[in-house]
Amino acid sequence: MLEVSPHKIDFGKVVFGNNAVSKPHQVTILNKSKTTPVTFSSIAASGDFPTVNGCGVTIVAKGKCVVTLRFKPTGLGKSIGTLTINSYASNSAVSVALTGNGVAPKKKK
Repeated sequence: MLEVSPHKIDFGKVVFGNNAVSKPHQVTILNKSKTTPVTFSSIAASGDFPTVNGCGVTIVAKGKCVVTLRFKPTGLGKSIGTLTINSYASNSAVSVALTGNGVAPKKKK
């Protein structure tokens, strides 16, 4: 069985444009089984939340791995996405709610 932490991430305000991205945030995936490794079928984030790096194909029994995400707004306003972790564990789909807010750059005086 897999467990994730945290269950939601708010990336806060990020300036839209000029390839601006948020600071990285991490999600830890833990295999709670004492004996059985878990194989992932996919780990993907939707919306404006690219995955910087992630886990391998398998996580060993009692092992953990970390997925690193960023928020790169494609427009102004609130963005909502989901990190979905699909595996062959008993709780095969685990998700993390992702939010961020694309804001306009400050005007120069």
